[in-house]
Amino acid sequence: MSQAVAKLGEEIIEEAKAEAQRRIDKAKEEAEKILAEARAEAERAVEEAKAKAREEAKLAERQRLSEVRRQNALRILEAKNRLISEAFKKAYEKLKSLKVESYAESLVKLLEISIPALGTDSVEIMFNKRDLERQSRLLKGLKVPENIKVNVSKQTIDTIGGFILTSSDGKIRLDQTFEARLEAAERKIKKEISKILFG
Repeated sequence: MSQAVAKLGEEIIEEAKAEAQRRIDKAKEEAEKILAEARAEAERAVEEAKAKAREEAKLAERQRLSEVRRQNALRILEAKNRLISEAFKKAYEKLKSLKVESYAESLVKLLEISIPALGTDSVEIMFNKRDLERQSRLLKGLKVPENIKVNVSKQTIDTIGGFILTSSDGKIRLDQTFEARLEAAERKIKKEISKILFG
């Protein structure tokens, strides 16, 4: 009987060892599976991180290039604006030194265009002091529609040349002084250049 008990004890031990080995093998298998999944996940994470880093680097490079382009466009705009301002200063100086005949001819043409454009039947012209003194000579050949009454104001304006037109009620005003015309032309040119550079 003690032999049978001993044998039974051995069988139980063997079976316990076998069960323990099966559990160890299964645990190893599961551990290897978990490790393989973890490795795959880590590789995916590394690839994603690399891809993200590459994309961020591309984005940073695009932003840097965009900033460089913007800075260059601003420098070009500043240079062009400086050149335009210089050109308009020269134009201003030339206008100041216009010969009386050329000036009078230009002034009359501008008046003939501007008076009807005001859209009123009574117009008042304001000149600078010099032009007010020689108004009769300046307006001698002026051709305007007969239905428009033209008056010259005794009030003078501070300008190198040109005039300001107003309706009789003062509600409509058209500044055709050389300064105003030069400023308008300069603004327009600068705006067009800015549009070309910055779309």
